[in-house]
Amino acid sequence: MAQKPKLPARTLDAAASFRDHPDAIVEAGEIVGMRFPSGGRMSLRAAKLFHLLIQFAGAKIADPMQHRVALATLNESFHTSADELVELIDELHTTTLRMQLTDAKGRRYTKSGPILSDVEREEETDAQAEVRFEFSPAMRQAIANSTHWAVISRRAVLAFESRYALRLYTMLSLRAGLRKATEQFSEDDLRELLGVPSGKLKRWQDLKTWAIEPALAEVNHLTGLVAGYTPIKRGRQIVGVTLVWGVKAHDDRVAAMKELERPKVGRKSRRDGTTDDLVASDDMARVELAEALARVGRNGK
Repeated sequence: MAQKPKLPARTLDAAASFRDHPDAIVEAGEIVGMRFPSGGRMSLRAAKLFHLLIQFAGAKIADPMQHRVALATLNESFHTSADELVELIDELHTTTLRMQLTDAKGRRYTKSGPILSDVEREEETDAQAEVRFEFSPAMRQAIANSTHWAVISRRAVLAFESRYALRLYTMLSLRAGLRKATEQFSEDDLRELLGVPSGKLKRWQDLKTWAIEPALAEVNHLTGLVAGYTPIKRGRQIVGVTLVWGVKAHDDRVAAMKELERPKVGRKSRRDGTTDDLVASDDMARVELAEALARVGRNGK
């Protein structure tokens, strides 16, 4: 029997192995699991730019160096005005992340810090204008020592219309290869992982309507993953959710890839017509996920 190919030992090795795959972004699990202190948040556009900068840096992301990307290259996939780009860079420059790390002795600790420590932007009047940036020491340390990662689709990242969908997608991508394809989250923990701002969507019904279900709808429509949830109740009160996920069958993954190539116009109508059986509700039946979960159980790590 042929042996399985040996997986890279570190996140940086994985990033190097995917350097020739233009649609692949390798992200450290510590970054995927990031939280925002004091109920902070990151806007959808800033989050997309964040993922693109991670891809541009590649395997050198942990190096104490200045990365360079041409404004023209950035705008090929991330269409934005000069003024908006300045605002998004400022947002990344001032956004603080909280990450759970492990030291050399296996002890867990929390590290906080900004995303970017240094940014330079040349005037757009120059045809060769660049953005030069350096990730903060906190980010570099988290990634340098990382040994687990997610591989996410650049096209999917750019296609999402909800920041909650983007966060959910990275969370599920990190977990997609696990044998156990279900996990419980308290309501507060889910809010933090999704990046729900402090004081927003306080009621369960609002969290469900404006964050969880739209996020699931987009993930199920645009990616190679399928996911759902069931509420966890304590008496009549909902205190958390059980997320369930799996990898789609080949034909369904192809359909998702084709959707990413189609115009954004009409996407919501197409999604509404194809995800009625996928988007979870309070009475979700898990039949739709059975095959996907079985595949993860056979092929997962």
